[in-house]
Amino acid sequence: MRFRFTLDGAAYSKNKDAFKATLKRHGLVFKGSRDTFVWSSRSESVTATYERDEARDITIRADLVWQSRKKTALLNELKEWVWSVGGRAAEEDDATPDAGTADAVERDLTIWDAVHRPDAERLRREGRPQAWIDRDLTDWKRKRAEKKRELASRFRPA
Repeated sequence: MRFRFTLDGAAYSKNKDAFKATLKRHGLVFKGSRDTFVWSSRSESVTATYERDEARDITIRADLVWQSRKKTALLNELKEWVWSVGGRAAEEDDATPDAGTADAVERDLTIWDAVHRPDAERLRREGRPQAWIDRDLTDWKRKRAEKKRELASRFRPA
């Protein structure tokens, strides 16, 4: 289940301390990066994306995406908070991944690939049998799929 909350940047900026206090009160901790803003617990997460005017150093718009398997007290409190600051909320389809989450997973997966992907050409030049190279690539693909699931669950509740 996923809900998207959209707020005016000025309204979000004035009330972001209340938003962060709500997340903390419900046990969500920050697990994002400088580019991806994610607060999560074992059962739910909130991902934030911001449209900013860097020249004037202001937030133009804030999009908050709450995700969980079922409705929780946090969702109700977020709905109240968004309504009180003049934002709007809408339920989304779970089938499409959140852009911020997908970007974070792909970034981390690219780094993981750089370290763990077997270099088939180098292995051939060094005389490794093709059957072994194929097995290494198959193992890498399996481990990559596991890593992708692990990264996705880190940013999204299970």
